[in-house]
Amino acid sequence: MNLVRKTNTYYLYFLLFLFPIMVAADYYVIKYSVNYEVNDVLLHESERIRYALKENGNLPNSNYVYETKSIPEDYSSQNQFGDTLVFEGYANELIPYRTYQFTVAYGSQKMKISLRHVLLEMNELILWLFATTTFVLLMLAAGLFLINQRIYRWAWKPFFHNLSQLKDYHIASKQPVLLKPSNINEFKQLYAVISALMDQVKKDFQTLKEFNENISHEIQTPLAIIRNKMVLLLESENLDENEMQWVQAVYQEVNKLSKISKSLTLISRIENQEFTRLDIVDISTIVNNIISNMEEIIRFKNLELRIKLDQVKIKCDLILANILFTNLIKNAVQHNHEGGYITMLLNEEKFEIINTGEVSKIEPSQLFHRFQRGDAVTDSLGLGLAINQKICELYGFRLQYDQHGDTHTFSLFF
Repeated sequence: MNLVRKTNTYYLYFLLFLFPIMVAADYYVIKYSVNYEVNDVLLHESERIRYALKENGNLPNSNYVYETKSIPEDYSSQNQFGDTLVFEGYANELIPYRTYQFTVAYGSQKMKISLRHVLLEMNELILWLFATTTFVLLMLAAGLFLINQRIYRWAWKPFFHNLSQLKDYHIASKQPVLLKPSNINEFKQLYAVISALMDQVKKDFQTLKEFNENISHEIQTPLAIIRNKMVLLLESENLDENEMQWVQAVYQEVNKLSKISKSLTLISRIENQEFTRLDIVDISTIVNNIISNMEEIIRFKNLELRIKLDQVKIKCDLILANILFTNLIKNAVQHNHEGGYITMLLNEEKFEIINTGEVSKIEPSQLFHRFQRGDAVTDSLGLGLAINQKICELYGFRLQYDQHGDTHTFSLFF
């Protein structure tokens, strides 16, 4: 859930929680206000009666008095308000009243007077005011929610625009990222920090890329010179058998160093997404060509080939496709034992290669890491499968390895 939707959801929950409380509080405030006004009327009427009794000695005419009662002198009671229901014949129903009881001195005796005020219209007023204010509160809550949504959309629109730009950005791209400006200070500061970090990262990336390219290019020249000198020494007749073995070992290590340099450079180029061309690659043609080129070593190891290839075409760089399938087939041939077999299956879903070989001592999870190689093949660099993994990551393929005893299976899912 994105930030705006989550914030709006929390805000909606808050309104749903707060709205019943506001409505209940509104009802009790209205009811209290109306009852307060009725109490004020009854108090005012009681004061008028007290004054008339004191001045004239007689009860005045009052529409609120409904009961007078003589009480003993020693009778003690507090003035109090109350609510009651009285059956009215004209309405044929119980009518709500607000009552007030108080005591006064009437001549030589004490009297309790009860006043009442009809609440029928007051209750209707309470309900009307409650419905009106509830509607106003509901409209206010809905308005606040809609305004809040529009404010969030307006405030966060530049942020999400810039977020999508950053998601599509690649460090090797030459196109600059154009961040949309925002009127919010916090976003301005965030964009300034992001821009500074991107500039620094791009600068460091470019420097590292140039360093890798330069060292990879420059190291090939001295390696070629060393290799040529080793060839001349190997052709020399002045070396004894030990010296010949030493020179041959140096020659092999120089070749290995050259291959490592080229392989690491290739991995770096793949990671930097320098292979942007998309070719329509016929996989069956590539596989047949690779098998043809490796025909001699396959015959030398007396390997049985079982091949079933459908006509499948994929979109990728032709050079990388050749490297990918060459490494898979070369791995199956090199790590196979004499008299073993290789099975190749190709369909629209995957390319699968199954071969016999020694039991691998490498964990399957570590197999695609750099410089992982088995003990049986000492001339392996341990970079072929690492290169394959990088190619698969570039095009969204998935490379899977399974082992059952001396049977090894590589499955390349397109």
